[in-house]
Amino acid sequence: MPRTLPPLKTVFQQRREREFLYLHEVDAVIAAMEKTRYPTRNKAIALLLFCQCLQPSELCWLRWSDLDLTRKTLYIIRNRELKSGTRLHKQVNLQPLCAPEIELLQHLAQERRCDWLFATERRSRLNQRSLHYLIAQAGESANLPFPIHPYMLRRSGLYYRAALLLQPLHLSLQQCCLLWNWHGTKVEFSRQQEREMMAIGVAKSEAFLAALKQLQSFTRIQSYDNLIDYLLGAFLLFPHLDSPIDDYWLAPVDRQPQLYRKDLVITPASSTSAFASSAGG
Repeated sequence: MPRTLPPLKTVFQQRREREFLYLHEVDAVIAAMEKTRYPTRNKAIALLLFCQCLQPSELCWLRWSDLDLTRKTLYIIRNRELKSGTRLHKQVNLQPLCAPEIELLQHLAQERRCDWLFATERRSRLNQRSLHYLIAQAGESANLPFPIHPYMLRRSGLYYRAALLLQPLHLSLQQCCLLWNWHGTKVEFSRQQEREMMAIGVAKSEAFLAALKQLQSFTRIQSYDNLIDYLLGAFLLFPHLDSPIDDYWLAPVDRQPQLYRKDLVITPASSTSAFASSAGG
């Protein structure tokens, strides 16, 4: 019998119109977890994906020893699969938790049955395939107009944090793009663009770079070319950034000025020096 070829993967644009969720959709996904078999665990999963902007691998490998409910912090190994040759570089953040996360995790601690923070009913580690299925089912239960996956909650959380960093700067999307092209690319500027750049001023220019570097420290994304997409994604979530956005119930408002407490292991990013040199030029 002839072997049939596997079906072709559907491109994202044909499956969904965007790769992030608006805040009311994040709320709907979390609310949908209440109808699942393990509501406390599943609501905590959705919260951490958004609030801590976790990748599936980062979430699935969390242990109870990584959580400090007294200090309200979470020990996270960022980019777990990042390798340089045969050596695995650990990039660690100690990140503060917001009040709703703490409340759910305290309830989850009462149900603890093994060392894994998010365990299955067989007391084994929740795997990424199960996580994707869980989030997809929650999206269907929430009646979202397209299928969703865990990275969409992470991306929305990063857009939200980027918005909190950019809002005090009062920069437009056009100005942010101008600043990025000036500092991070080799795009030739017209005289008009140079005048617009000078009008922004040195203080706002430095504040923009500081916001970019702070987001890099939080995410541990090595390439600034990739990181800028998350920073500018703030304008997808909030097109104008001119209205208060720090009152969303998931936001750790009192801890926002510092997105994480400190680096436990510092791994120099090769792209940082390259960016710094291009910024200086």
